[in-house]
Amino acid sequence: MVSSSSSSSSSPSSSLPLTGLKVVEFAGLAPGPMVGLVLADFGADVIRIDKVGAALNADGLCRGKRSIAVDPKTGEGLRTLRRLIAKADVLIDPFRPNVLERLGLGPAEVEKGWKEEGIEGNARLVYARLTGFQRTGPYANMAGHDINYIALSGLLSMLGPRGGAPQPPINLLGDFAGGSLICLIGILLALLERSKSGKGQVVEADMVTGARYVASFLLLTSYLEHPSWGKVVNNGTDEERGTGMLDGGAPWYGVYRCKDGGWMSVGAIEPQFYSALLSILKESLSSSSLSHPSPADQHKKDGWPALTQYLTDAFLSKSRSEWENIFVNTDACCVPVLTRDEAAVSGITPGRSQDLVDGGETVVPSPAPRLARTPAKVAAGSPEAGEDEGEYEALLPCGEHTREVLKEWVGLGEDEMTALARSRAISGDGLEVEEDNLKSKL
Repeated sequence: MVSSSSSSSSSPSSSLPLTGLKVVEFAGLAPGPMVGLVLADFGADVIRIDKVGAALNADGLCRGKRSIAVDPKTGEGLRTLRRLIAKADVLIDPFRPNVLERLGLGPAEVEKGWKEEGIEGNARLVYARLTGFQRTGPYANMAGHDINYIALSGLLSMLGPRGGAPQPPINLLGDFAGGSLICLIGILLALLERSKSGKGQVVEADMVTGARYVASFLLLTSYLEHPSWGKVVNNGTDEERGTGMLDGGAPWYGVYRCKDGGWMSVGAIEPQFYSALLSILKESLSSSSLSHPSPADQHKKDGWPALTQYLTDAFLSKSRSEWENIFVNTDACCVPVLTRDEAAVSGITPGRSQDLVDGGETVVPSPAPRLARTPAKVAAGSPEAGEDEGEYEALLPCGEHTREVLKEWVGLGEDEMTALARSRAISGDGLEVEEDNLKSKL
């Protein structure tokens, strides 16, 4: 099995864009680990900080990273963390406000350093703080999840069917779009600015603000009405939700069931694409008794119920594969809705082999974007890795790399690491042996 920390690379490691960048990532839930994963994919040395003695961290976004187990509640563990942070370029803080500050690891302390411990400050550190709610206000110290963040952002009110309750899009919009990707942009911008000023800075990212920023098009468009298309999206009220062109109201922007139970997606917004859709449907159903609509009536809302019924009946007349063959290489904006495993084989290029997918192999999404000269590492389990690159290892054992990281980053020797393990300040591969020996002597 290929280790998550040793995936092969599509280019020499020294040529990756972020080679040489040192990142300290405090273990957290999905949004924080996603930030570290992208940095690692593009060459950064990402060290995840895990709990001492923990057997498992369920974080599945760990490829390319290394794990060190340190206990900041011990004096020596806290000093070890400070020594690591003093060497880092980026720190990823996924906690609620003031958690790291209470440990003396906040931005001000890091910049100043800990002279009494002989640890210099790190004014070049990009200190990335990623929270769900905003860091100030009544929600700042509350627990929450994606659904709560997009609820406060105003976006959840705009998602869902007409006459129904708002429906969240799993946890993509808040956690990953408004959280991970906005935080990543902030880190990269701060690193770019550091190349000019020589100074790091704090990157503040929260999922409420981030989700609203990602949805700028939807929010700004909700105030407008297109002269031909009408309302593109709704304004978040129960009366308007699901009535706009892109949010479920228009028949020609939706999903339809096929004869075999599969689904086809239709996105024929522009008139020329809508005409192509209707023309192909008419030709394909020439022998049916359906009354075919006119392209000229696309935006006549009083005809939308009948148009919805027409499209429903039309797609139910054939299997998904039949419709796929009919619409491929056309401008009708109509493609099949592929399942996870189907997409792994035919929805991406290159695709995985059907035999591997049928065998239950994990298919890892390929890093994006693709850089022509310095592309990201090829992840084990991704189509680009090929079938000879081994399996993808989804979990990273806590403290697996404690020994090698402390040696590389801060130059600790074996005796010092043994002493830290005995005081329970650190744990990891091989270090627990020392602790077991100590117990036997006692």
